[in-house]
Amino acid sequence: MTAVDLTALARDIGCESLVPLPRDVSPRQYYRGRQKGRSIVVMTYPLTVESGAELRQFIRLARWLAQKGIRTPAVYAEDMTNNRAVIEDLGDTSFGKALKAGADRAELYTLAADALRHLRGAGVPDNLEPFEHSRIRRNVRQMNDYYVAFTRGQAAPEGLTKDFLEIWNQIEKSLPPCPRGFLHGDYHLENLMLLEKGEGLARCALIDFQDALEGPLPYDLVNLLEDARMDVPDELSQNLIARYCEGMSAKEEEIFRLWYRVLGTQFHCRVIGLFIKLAAEQGRDEYLIHISRLQNYIKKGVEHPALAPLKGWLAKEGVDFAPIKDLNGAEIREKFRMMDKK
Repeated sequence: MTAVDLTALARDIGCESLVPLPRDVSPRQYYRGRQKGRSIVVMTYPLTVESGAELRQFIRLARWLAQKGIRTPAVYAEDMTNNRAVIEDLGDTSFGKALKAGADRAELYTLAADALRHLRGAGVPDNLEPFEHSRIRRNVRQMNDYYVAFTRGQAAPEGLTKDFLEIWNQIEKSLPPCPRGFLHGDYHLENLMLLEKGEGLARCALIDFQDALEGPLPYDLVNLLEDARMDVPDELSQNLIARYCEGMSAKEEEIFRLWYRVLGTQFHCRVIGLFIKLAAEQGRDEYLIHISRLQNYIKKGVEHPALAPLKGWLAKEGVDFAPIKDLNGAEIREKFRMMDKK
């Protein structure tokens, strides 16, 4: 990682000083300072063509969302030569942090769901990647590549993965067309900022939306309400699904709920593999505590009639979602190390 000359960066931006903010798993870096009497954040990307495209997408979508009445960090200045931008400082209080500090759970989740309901009728900006072609959809195979491989102690044959993916294709093709629109793609409490000023939607700001997609609308809502890292009371979830569906016809709501269940279970299949992968390849064992929650989501989800083909395939192949005793990263890494040797 290249060290950043904060003095030079602050001088270029027009600040007295900049303070680094905690990093996430992306290549982005953030710095806080003051410019023209206001608190600002400098967002920097590596100097690559790919990162430049991501920054331009962030700026484009920030402005599109703002035009649609959704709060995002305002973009004060952009420097595409150096792959950086000066953006509004939204503070440090994510919805997740607010919840941990004692904020009302129902109020936070209602506000988050209302932002999605508002976006339901917002349309889609030009040139968004379709969900079906996205890395998110492709990576549903991670359940086989990592979870099934770990539980069996051997790499899943490519033929098994091909059958698994074909089951999902069959399920999706069996459903009526799903309502489509703008998808954030990673809609959870840490990507929502709670703002001090304003009322209603003005208190909810979206971040980390640069990988947005065009696709089935239930995806973001099920990400929120069936978070892989946090339990949401079932009564609250059902109330918010009903709230989101207000204004739909009975048939439209039926289709929405059908896709909600299918997309939710597909999401959990991808993420249960992702969390094993993160432990195996990056030593990020903190995600392993959520495996049992994902197992329960999948076991419950496949009881839906629409997912009968998946339930049958799991039973036929002996894919087990029983609790894993003493799950630990060291064991996972050793198993995958041995698989790599074969």
